[in-house]
Amino acid sequence: MVSNRLERRLAAILAADMVGYSRLMEIDEAGTIARQRSHRATLIDPAIVAFNGRVVKTTGDGLLVEFASAVDAIECAIDVQKAMDEREADQPDDRRIRYRIGVNVGDIVIDGDDILGDGVNIAARLEGLAVPGGIAISANAYEQTQGELRALFQDSGDHKVKNLTRPLRVWQWPAGEGAGSPNPNTANKADQTLAAILSRIEQPTIAVLPFTNMSRNEELEFFCDGLAESLITDLSRGTRLSVAARNSSFALKGQSLDLRDAAKKLGVRYLVEGSVQSMGSRMRVNAQLIDTVTGDHVWADRFDRSIEDLFSVQDELCDAILIEADTALSTGDQTRIQSAQSQNVQAMFHLRRAVVHFSANDSRGYFKALEESEKAFAIDPNIRTALVYRVSARAHLVLNKWVTDGDKWLDEAMEIADAAIERGENTYSSSSHGGLYLARGMIFLAKGAFDQSIKDSIFGAELTPNIPPARHMYARSLIGSGRFSEAYREAMAAIRLQPNPAPFMLVTLGIACLMGDRPADAVQALRKYRELAPNLAPGAALYAGALAAVDQVDQARSVIADVQHLDPTLSVEDVLRPYPTKDPAHQEKLAAYLETAGLRR
Repeated sequence: MVSNRLERRLAAILAADMVGYSRLMEIDEAGTIARQRSHRATLIDPAIVAFNGRVVKTTGDGLLVEFASAVDAIECAIDVQKAMDEREADQPDDRRIRYRIGVNVGDIVIDGDDILGDGVNIAARLEGLAVPGGIAISANAYEQTQGELRALFQDSGDHKVKNLTRPLRVWQWPAGEGAGSPNPNTANKADQTLAAILSRIEQPTIAVLPFTNMSRNEELEFFCDGLAESLITDLSRGTRLSVAARNSSFALKGQSLDLRDAAKKLGVRYLVEGSVQSMGSRMRVNAQLIDTVTGDHVWADRFDRSIEDLFSVQDELCDAILIEADTALSTGDQTRIQSAQSQNVQAMFHLRRAVVHFSANDSRGYFKALEESEKAFAIDPNIRTALVYRVSARAHLVLNKWVTDGDKWLDEAMEIADAAIERGENTYSSSSHGGLYLARGMIFLAKGAFDQSIKDSIFGAELTPNIPPARHMYARSLIGSGRFSEAYREAMAAIRLQPNPAPFMLVTLGIACLMGDRPADAVQALRKYRELAPNLAPGAALYAGALAAVDQVDQARSVIADVQHLDPTLSVEDVLRPYPTKDPAHQEKLAAYLETAGLRR
């Protein structure tokens, strides 16, 4: 028997509508459409996805969205409204795009992909009651989210609305005087969604087993041990892999162990193992990276070299194995995308080296990334990502003041970027072209040209929706322009998209939280950073600043004591220099936290 019952479910419904749409279209139709399209592509739609929403339908000036959680729906609405206020701040008042948003929790009727019923109608009525740039929520929505929201909502009483026989109780944000302030009951409350995401971030654990000498040449025994030792040393220098110590892995030398048993003894998931053979003046090194949980070979290769200069061969092989292991475990799909850019194996090898060195986030790493990206470009000028790193490495060296003639370095970077962008109109894919715009945005950030930085970055972000480093660069520009809600969302997106995010992504996330009045979340992000990169002083100092922001001053000063041991000369200016802001008050806010923690000016 076929049931005629309607399919229903309980949901949180968000209804949004642009204020004065017809008037804005009359004033500037093309400009309004272009700005609205940009807001949808780089703010509204990604925010909906980030908060697990589903767009049910859109109109020219509005949209209807379904959420499973009232908290998600309202937090999404708050983030969008705050970001829209930041984005449109430079527009004349009569041209600003603003939304009214209504959120209700209620019963809905399912009609294919559409939703109907009183739950939807009430959300639409609430949207009409919201102030421009504000949010109106129902009593049901308010009751389900009490104590969970970071913003204050004010009871505006009962309202009589069209097509409803009963009065509608409405809560409003902004909540009158001091509306921009966070909810004092939740300001220091950590976001559990963020906590869950951070808890999943772990450095891949890896051990290098002694290489097996498969020849009768006793000199190769020393070579095998030296190769393994050098690999352990070089892998340990990075910030994205946790490496078992030499004495642990060498304790297994000569033992016949199953790889899973060896990994268990060493407390790691991944193993590098290999063998060395020789014949006359030639030798062959086989190396492989194994995931001992799945039994899969993550990477394997064979190297044929002359035996005449063992030390040079050792350095060359160690470098190759290091880059391949780090790349395979750290960058996931990003590596596969890059690998499709050139058929030249040597060019791609240099590009992978550039990526690995760039992630170190120190002066040596940026110089090495620049050197390797230049080599990749010299071999194959069509490698798009090499152009991005040629530009970005220069911008970061200037931002950190690790070069003396900053203007010259930025001029060189701008020349490379402008030429690549002009050429890229007809040469590169949209995502690669977007990466170039984002890299140029970093140049403008280093120059202090914040308006141009955000303009290029927004355009670049529209073309690179799923590339983690691109989302991270966009977050950097957003911080510079004071758009902290969006910066938080973009930094989170970069971390979600990368299987093993570079630690510096967590620094950007932490700064976005501190600037955006989410100090407890800043503590979470920067604590994780310190776990991953305990020997990098600036990030640890920011962690201390976050602790000071939540009034854990004693703990903050203990962290600063560790920081001063790592770098006795580090100052507040050194920490903040890579993150310039258009409004000096924003940097002063961070500086005050750092000073409270005990860091000197």
